[in-house]
Amino acid sequence: MTPDYRLAIEWDIATWSRALSFWVKTIEQRHIKMGHGLEIGARHGGLSWFFAKQYGSQMHCTDHVLPSENARLLHEAAGLSKLVSYQVADATRLPYPDNHFDFVVFKSVLGAVGRDNHPEKQQQALHEIYRVLRPGAYLFFAENLRGSTLHQIARQSLVPWGKTWRYLTISELRTLLTEFDEKEIHATGFLAAFVPRPTWLKNIVAQIDAGCFFIPNSARYVGFGYARK
Repeated sequence: MTPDYRLAIEWDIATWSRALSFWVKTIEQRHIKMGHGLEIGARHGGLSWFFAKQYGSQMHCTDHVLPSENARLLHEAAGLSKLVSYQVADATRLPYPDNHFDFVVFKSVLGAVGRDNHPEKQQQALHEIYRVLRPGAYLFFAENLRGSTLHQIARQSLVPWGKTWRYLTISELRTLLTEFDEKEIHATGFLAAFVPRPTWLKNIVAQIDAGCFFIPNSARYVGFGYARK
């Protein structure tokens, strides 16, 4: 795994980085234009950093509050300040015109958008993403899935936001992407969710997860892929 992936993903890297690897492969195979991009729910700006650095993309780095000062420092240290701008953006009311971006990217956002059981807000967010993408442009996504009963119990007990976050099933994620002309969805992760630290052990368990092909997608805890407008 490259250092770029670690900085871009931030947490549970061995599992969530599979999304980034898939995106990179898709971009290369399809020769996707990566000119003007939008990161939603950016927090520390890792994905904006990655796409600006990797492809020279002009990134709008957004969150429901301004992305953190760490985001600015990360981009400045990499000499990317001229490629990244920062805005406050509600995912359900994006402040951009129709057909505006070459791509949109987010990681672990929809559960917060639908907090306290508001699936209609999750659907509105996907509608807004569709609206601001130009025809033929791509959404790259990675999202927390509901996972197995064990995952659900653990989150309720151990995760501070576990009782309010609206985790999606793989079927719900597919339904949210109905507007898009083409989509590809994958799922990963199982045991690694139960190993918070040390990192080296979590990474080993994540590799075991990757080889456990008998685990159904409905029991996985990360969904990722692309959707083309």
